Amino acid sequence: MKKLPEPTLKPINLPLKSISTGQQGIFLGDDIYWNPLELRNGHVVILGTSGSGKTQTLKAIAHELPILFPEIKIVIADFHGDLQLPGEVYYPLNAESPYGLNPLKLDLDPKGGGCDLQAIAVGAILKKSLIMGANQEGLAIEALTKCYEKYGITQANQASWLNEPPTFADFQLELGSRMEDGCKESEKLLMKLAATFKYGIFSRIQPNMDSQIIRFDLSALAKVPGLSAIAAETLLKQMLDSHKLQGEIEGKSPRSYIFIDECKEVKNSKTLARITAEARKFGLGAIVASQRDADIGDEVLANSSTKILLAVDQVEVNRVARRFRFAVNLVADLQPLEALARLDNQGHRLKIKPFYQRISE
Repeated sequence: MKKLPEPTLKPINLPLKSISTGQQGIFLGDDIYWNPLELRNGHVVILGTSGSGKTQTLKAIAHELPILFPEIKIVIADFHGDLQLPGEVYYPLNAESPYGLNPLKLDLDPKGGGCDLQAIAVGAILKKSLIMGANQEGLAIEALTKCYEKYGITQANQASWLNEPPTFADFQLELGSRMEDGCKESEKLLMKLAATFKYGIFSRIQPNMDSQIIRFDLSALAKVPGLSAIAAETLLKQMLDSHKLQGEIEGKSPRSYIFIDECKEVKNSKTLARITAEARKFGLGAIVASQRDADIGDEVLANSSTKILLAVDQVEVNRVARRFRFAVNLVADLQPLEALARLDNQGHRLKIKPFYQRISE
């Protein structure tokens, strides 16, 4: 394996200027600017423990992306309920909210979409999020396929993919019907999914996604195991599907960004890995953050040109220094809102300008 170059820090008085736009980009701090047009890709990983300034950094980038790219769309999966932004459209997802997400919404791509593949994808999401066995996953796929058929949707008839899709309410009814017919596995699967069905967010109409800044507040979902992961995976897949359907972009200016503020919920997400590996050409970028290094997958880290390292717990210093390729003493000495940033192969040490300072000016 080829040896990685030695980690280096560039002087903090060397900004990254954008040649193609005439703008420097988004100011991070200490004359350091972030502009995805000048990087291998626009994906960003942010790591920092509680109180390090992670939320302020996320909000700063999300707030200023529409200034850099006026046509950009931003979708935020907010697991803590603290990523409020000016001008946002806010959708709280909880037991009493009228809003929901529909994991059964179809990918309309003729080459890789349709109800059969969606049923398989949802079965895989449920298996991973709720720790289901292979038999239960197979039953879920079979029941979901039947739900689509009841709505007149079949894999062979692509025109039917435009029909209104079923929701988890239909999924629950299908499993209940099978249980009444004596299917013991359906009864077990209903019990496994009882809390998911009862909470109801996957049985409601999904809200409009046409606004520029949309924040889904997922903080209440932590009370039910698996709900947060299913919701986040649903958003990731819908974003990737819609961008692939739009086709490849000309140039590098992004169409959209999705923000994930708690990477542990999608730690092993194949969809997130696909976004960081291939979605740049479709104009979709991902900005993910975590408190713990172990929650950031190797593929996501390797495929993200920008890595912003804030203060971490001291027990993680050595591991983080190796993965982010910074000297151990630099990582250990980080204070709140101090960061080590790697933009492609260039390393920088800087003081982050927080969101609250940007909106008070």
